[in-house]
Amino acid sequence: MSEAEAPARRKPGRAPMPETARRHLLCEAATEVFMRDGYAAASMDDVARAAGMSKRTLYQFFPSKAALFEATVAAALAPLHVASELETEPDLRRALCGMLEAAAGHLLAPLQTGIFRLVIAEVKRSPEIAQATHRVLFNRGAGSLQRRIAAEMARGAIRLPDAEMAAQLLFGMTLGKTHMMILLGLRDAPDAEEVAALARAAVDVFLHGARRGEAD
Repeated sequence: MSEAEAPARRKPGRAPMPETARRHLLCEAATEVFMRDGYAAASMDDVARAAGMSKRTLYQFFPSKAALFEATVAAALAPLHVASELETEPDLRRALCGMLEAAAGHLLAPLQTGIFRLVIAEVKRSPEIAQATHRVLFNRGAGSLQRRIAAEMARGAIRLPDAEMAAQLLFGMTLGKTHMMILLGLRDAPDAEEVAALARAAVDVFLHGARRGEAD
């Protein structure tokens, strides 16, 4: 987006924009700037200009570039933590497959892939972005997949020591190799059919080893 286009984000004479809307607009502008310039070269001035706001307003919401980056990552990855109706799906296999497919569709999208590539490219110069990404991914509480596994553990249907570990194993089996190859530019994102096949294979392995049988 050119500088000439940036002021169009804010129309003069309108009522003040709600704080949530301004925060969203700033994160949206920051994403554009980070993806275009990289983290180290991006400036708070550029973000404020892209959002059509003052730098003072930007700093009222985000006291540092690291805080702004963490907020943009959180916004991009937020759906991974949102509750899903699949948490109450009676068929466990269908529920787990559906959650993994939804997560894959989001995680492997161009924006999210670009963010992970940015972190990998700049982490040595700016280690704070790795810490921010880790906080977003692992310190925001359980996602739908982990909550469903924990519920199955609580009712005795699955025997595992830790729901978080189990969710990470399932993600890894489903997306680990594919995600790495995409980040390295060795392949394109899989289509829905391939993702579904990967999810089914991972869930079948997981349940075969974890589901309590009649003989137990």
